[in-house]
Amino acid sequence: MLAGPREWPCKGNEQSPINVVTKNTKFSKDLKPFHFKGYDEENDFGIKNNGHSAELTLIGGKEISISGGGLGGTYTAQQLHFHWGSSEILGSEHSIDGERYAAELHVVHQRNPSSRSESGGQTSGTGRTIAVLGFFIEETEADNSKYNGIIQALSSLKEKVKLQDLIPDEKELELFYRYNGSLTTPYCNETVTWTLFPKTILLGKKQLEAFYSKLNYSADALMVENFRPIQKLGARTVYTSGVEAVLSQSRHLLLSFIVAYIVSTS
Repeated sequence: MLAGPREWPCKGNEQSPINVVTKNTKFSKDLKPFHFKGYDEENDFGIKNNGHSAELTLIGGKEISISGGGLGGTYTAQQLHFHWGSSEILGSEHSIDGERYAAELHVVHQRNPSSRSESGGQTSGTGRTIAVLGFFIEETEADNSKYNGIIQALSSLKEKVKLQDLIPDEKELELFYRYNGSLTTPYCNETVTWTLFPKTILLGKKQLEAFYSKLNYSADALMVENFRPIQKLGARTVYTSGVEAVLSQSRHLLLSFIVAYIVSTS
């Protein structure tokens, strides 16, 4: 059994998760919209407590994959899992401009070695075999009916799931951040191309409380706060697909010029 995140012996220079500072992100024309295959079809997933999360593993025969998005190839979905906090502590692993959320969903994909290679430039994670899509989960009062099956099945073996139902609408996923990092659980291998979407998933307070109460690290230890602490970005670059970050940087620069001008003429 794995201990909590603060006891994991993970080391490296390109570790995850990180805090994304949007004004420091770099726009990349390579980050085109993703192509989702099989996300709109019902698939069989096995649900289990893997010792550090609630993991849904694909057990059906249908292909679920992603391409585009500057990845440079096709990646097949293997599993998805969640990280959460507790009733008192926010549990997302990543943060944006220091803001954290109630929980975080990771959809883990493995590179298809037979896929035709495409150029993704610096954003494609050359040599990295795993692509993880990260979604922030925000608490709201109303339940999200699309998650009812997942919540009810936290202690069960199987559940039919449409991945499309668990994430925001595809047209809301054109803005995202990209960086090279690691798995966030042991042994934290630095083999991951990360994609983080700022568009949040909404879950009801009672639905989130189910995560806090239905899974255990051990017989006498509830599985809460199963998120890894923020790691140093170091020399890495975080890229953005959208013009919002570029406009934000431009506004910041313009404001600096205006302030400097006012000071110099006063």
